[in-house]
Amino acid sequence: MKRCEPWKETVEKLYKEMYPALHAYARRVLEDSALAEEAIQDAFCIACARRDQFLTSPNPQGWIMLTLKHVMQNTLRAQAKLKALLALDAGAKQASGEPELMSVDLLFCDVSDSEDFRLLKQIALERCTILELSEELGVSVEACKKRVQRARKRLQKKLKV
Repeated sequence: MKRCEPWKETVEKLYKEMYPALHAYARRVLEDSALAEEAIQDAFCIACARRDQFLTSPNPQGWIMLTLKHVMQNTLRAQAKLKALLALDAGAKQASGEPELMSVDLLFCDVSDSEDFRLLKQIALERCTILELSEELGVSVEACKKRVQRARKRLQKKLKV
């Protein structure tokens, strides 16, 4: 069995120690257990991507809490934008007599895998730039561009069938 790098063990230990408190905090703020879990995972992905900064911090627990706070703020902002877009579109459809718009998540949940959908949604609805998205994912700008391009192609292929 291959042994993990020391920093991975440190992050895993911190994750196990902090998860209950992080989940309670995130669930209280986001009012959704699944969103809370996703936010915690995103925060730890950021910590792994920026492990030098994270592990050399004098307070890694505080660092991860602050990162989780920022992830939750982004999540709440994205939800507000999506709700506003859906409300505008629903209002326009009601005024024109068209049926109300279904949630984008419901419309495309079976068409695209969750990672592809999340990437495309961040680009299209949340107006994230490739640079912002690459920093969040902890990958290069070119790698991020390629991921978005592949996700678009897979979605186009599925929608043509």
